[in-house]
Amino acid sequence: MKSLSFINLIKTFFLALIKFTFTGGIGLLGIILILIRIFGVIHWAWWIVALPLEYGVIYCLYMTIDGAKYKAGLKDAGAYASSTSPFSKQESKNLQIQTIINEGPDYIGETIDRLCNVTGRMGFNQALLDASLERYGLRQLAILGNKNLKANDTIKKWRESGLKLPEEGTPKFYTNEDKI
Repeated sequence: MKSLSFINLIKTFFLALIKFTFTGGIGLLGIILILIRIFGVIHWAWWIVALPLEYGVIYCLYMTIDGAKYKAGLKDAGAYASSTSPFSKQESKNLQIQTIINEGPDYIGETIDRLCNVTGRMGFNQALLDASLERYGLRQLAILGNKNLKANDTIKKWRESGLKLPEEGTPKFYTNEDKI
């Protein structure tokens, strides 16, 4: 899960905050207000002068958390992002699935296991599982999905959550190494 590490989230937050402050209109307004307060042109309270920058901190924090939830597969894109996206809803869902699959079987298994408990994401979880079974076996994903449980217990948990899984003995159940 290298892409969702705490360090990467902090880096993302600070990069967004720097871009917001120095390239956005609200951030530049905040800098200008602070400068004219320092030079004594206005005599407003500091908390009022810094309001644009305070807004930027809250906004960047929210967007960092929201982006991490999207990347983890815990939510869909928001209404504004969906309406302005050049992709249809299905294409956006496929892109999100391919992003998760490209992270590798560890990340796929962890994501499927995490989404088993999230109501409203079962359709996405099933589509992710179906797409993942083109490359990896169910047993391999289950082993990597929850390292605290045995693969059979993880598969049972996934089945009980409502996922449609291949039966044992079918090609999609085993990895290539299991068949040998």
